[in-house]
Amino acid sequence: MSQFDRYTMTEYVEALRVFLGISKANFLRDAGFVDEPAAGRRGRLPRYKEEPIAALEEQVNAKSARCEAPDSTTGERLRLARDFAGLTDADIARHLDVSRELVRRWGVDMHKPSKMDELVELLDVPKVWLEEGGEEHLPAFSHLGVRVGAEAAFWRDQLRALTRSVIPEIPENEEFQYFQAYIEWTVLNRPAMALAARRAGGRWQVVEGVADVMFAPWVPIPEHGLSRRFWSDEVEAIIDEELVSQPSVYGAHRAMEERCIAMGLPKDKYPTRISLHKRVEKERLRAEKFGIDLNDQIAESVGRYETVQ
Repeated sequence: MSQFDRYTMTEYVEALRVFLGISKANFLRDAGFVDEPAAGRRGRLPRYKEEPIAALEEQVNAKSARCEAPDSTTGERLRLARDFAGLTDADIARHLDVSRELVRRWGVDMHKPSKMDELVELLDVPKVWLEEGGEEHLPAFSHLGVRVGAEAAFWRDQLRALTRSVIPEIPENEEFQYFQAYIEWTVLNRPAMALAARRAGGRWQVVEGVADVMFAPWVPIPEHGLSRRFWSDEVEAIIDEELVSQPSVYGAHRAMEERCIAMGLPKDKYPTRISLHKRVEKERLRAEKFGIDLNDQIAESVGRYETVQ
């Protein structure tokens, strides 16, 4: 859903900490995630408390909102873009072949950036936004200003409602590729939808064979791969094919098993039916929480319908 999403809470909190520039030393204790033990601690850390997570998310959202502030300076926007890109002044200096001190001076408005074109390419931001600011210069797919936590969920729900209100505009006899292209056009060109999509970190889209819209993040979180590490790439390809072509997990497993047996593979080289059911359920939960990667499908749909208006 956003560049901050991770599969574990520990990784998520770490991503928020890095973005906020908070020192790592004693961070968990000082932020209230864990208590200082009276004696030496053993084993795993206790589950993180919800209050400090919410406090961190609030700080991230406040910082993200500065991307849209009309009173921001070029230096502040540079620092925001730097942090959203996960870079440091030293990284920028190295890429642009300038001194780190010069980059620091750009960031505190002591000097106007002398390599603006190179900066916007490195930071992947609109040049007009870096020069002038203004939320109207941030497109729907920009990573700048993405929200986290409850605020991200709010914008995701807002965008879902807006997307569902668009669907009746599309003739019922159109194929789903046209639906995808039309929704993409509305997200990119209607200000309210563009704003919600940028803050939510993605957009809702139709998927062939699915009754309702599904969330598609602009930058999908990489698959964790934990359920796929035991099988060969060839078996993985068979699993994916059968899950798509068969009407049920039972049917997919039976077809997969027959193909694997025909290849001479022993039973420990492909998943059992229970394992396949668990894998499908994990993928469903993952899609529900983080969205699904529809970027290639949507790009293909848009390519078929260059103009939808």
